[in-house]
Parts: sequence; C-alpha cells; structure tokens
Amino acid sequence: MVEKIRVSIGTAALLGLNLKKFKIHPSTCYFMTYHESSCSANCGFCPQAREAQSSLDKLSRITWPVFSFDEVLNKMKNSYISSKISRTCLQAINYKNFLADVYEIVYHLKKITKVPLSIALPPVSIEALNELKKLGVDRVGIALDCATPELFDEIKGKRAKGPYSWENHILMLKETSKIFPNRVSTHLIVGMGESEQDIIAQIFKLKQMHVLVALFAFTPIKGTQLENLEQPSLITFRKIQLARYLIFNDNKTINDFMFNSKGKLIKIKINKEQLRKITENGNAFLTTGCSGCNRPFYTSRPSGPIYNFPRPLTIHEKNEIFNELMKFVN
Repeated sequence: MVEKIRVSIGTAALLGLNLKKFKIHPSTCYFMTYHESSCSANCGFCPQAREAQSSLDKLSRITWPVFSFDEVLNKMKNSYISSKISRTCLQAINYKNFLADVYEIVYHLKKITKVPLSIALPPVSIEALNELKKLGVDRVGIALDCATPELFDEIKGKRAKGPYSWENHILMLKETSKIFPNRVSTHLIVGMGESEQDIIAQIFKLKQMHVLVALFAFTPIKGTQLENLEQPSLITFRKIQLARYLIFNDNKTINDFMFNSKGKLIKIKINKEQLRKITENGNAFLTTGCSGCNRPFYTSRPSGPIYNFPRPLTIHEKNEIFNELMKFVN
C-alpha cells in the first residue's frame, strides 16, 4: 500500500502542501514514487542514482519533498486545483516491485481528476504497459537521455554499472508506441558529450518512430558522477531547440541541416523571414514534452540563463534569440 509520495516543490506550493510562493506555477502536477533508498539504476547525472552522494529529495535541480499520499489526494480533490492544471505526471524510479506502487498511484489519481496523466518510467513488460493503459494512462515516457549508444552505455548502461541498454530502450519505445500510438515520449539531455549533429540526428530518428522528444539542458548536481560537467552553451541549446521544432512542426529532415567536421550545426535551410516567424511565435523555445507541461526552472535558475521557457517569451527575448540564430540561416 502506498503511504508516501514525492511532490515537486512547485506542485507542493500549488496544492497548498507548503507555504512557498512562486511567480510561475506548474501547469502540470508532478509526482514521483517514494522509496526509502536510492533508485536501483546508476545514471551519472541523476541524484536518485544508486551510487550518487546527492540528497534523495532532488531530481535535477528541483526539490521533491515527501508527503502522505492520502494528504496529496485530498488536496487534488479541490476543484480550484483541478481548474489550474492541464495534466498530472508521475515519475517512477526503479526499485523492486515499483510497478505495484505505480499501479496504485495511477488508480487513485485517475479516480479524482479527469485531466490526462503521463508516466515516465523505466522499460517495462508489454503486460505492464497494457495494464497502465487500462488504468487510464494517457502518455508514456521512456527516457533515453543520451543521444548516442556510446554515451548511453557510459552514462546509463553497462559502463555506468546500470541495468539499462540502448538496444532495449529503443525496442521498448517501439513496442510502447504500438500500445500508445502517437502518445510516447522520450527525453534527450543536451550537453553530455554528444555533438550537435548527434542529437539532431537522433531527434529526427525518434520523430520517424513517432516518439515525441522533450529536450533538457544538462544540469550538474553535486554528488552525482557528472557533477563537474558544465552546462551546454545557450546558443547550442537554442540551435537544437530550433532544429527540434523544425523536425516536428515543419517536417524538416536531417538533410536540412549542415554540420562542420566537428559536428557543429553551421547552417539551417530556412530563411530570415521563416526564422522571424518562428521566434515571433516563440513556441520553439518553450518547455517541450507532453501537452500542458511547463516544468518551471527544472534545468534553469529563475535568475537565468533560461533554457526552456516556462511562460511566453518577452519581446526582448524573442529579438535576442532571433539575432543569435540569424547567423545559422540562409
């Protein structure tokens, strides 16, 4: 029986579980399965990893305090809260019998709210996916995180002393797409050693698999294996945001991007007017992922620089991004 659950600090404020004040509230309620010890996986960037020396209250740079599951459910019943959110999202860490907890949490959340529910979890069996579908899960996310098989093995797989393999993750993304057609997501983290060509090529491959790609900027967390790795440059992230947008929204292919010998993106086959339209719209630079997800400051400090915008861009921000990206268009 599930007695405790982790709640992102912003969601806890939205639900009235704490007295903290935030200028930007999450448009999705974010929850994470609770376990008294670390995740059984050992991903090099994650504070939940088996060998990490980080606080278990952390996932990325966000704090996830523990609350009574019953208390959370009672708060979720509030009609005011229901009107403020577009989705619920459950992050599942890997531990023995974690699926039993997932099933119970999903069952109770679906009983009290009609908003769509997403779940991010490790690869599971076909039977488990079918059960999640029966319980009312709307979308499933299986995070690749890494843009290449080699990086995956080093950061999440065998070389990291983790339980995962690139081949199985790709297979399960394909299998999950059969059960949740056009409702499967993955995460790619920018800045873990891949080239811009690597990650843009992977985004294109995943789009061909009908898998939605959410982008994160790598965030070094103290106590993780990658704590000394720097965040990616903002211009690299902007280029990849633009490439992702063009691949998913304008049907651009990998042939529409030109790279130098080091894999840096040097030219995109759009013109100035097209870039102006995209930056004026601004959606390319917002948080990506499931509809209704804005993940405020998940990988960015409120003081900046902001990688994924959790709110509409200002005119100044639009102009700044346009000027930054102009040198890469025809």
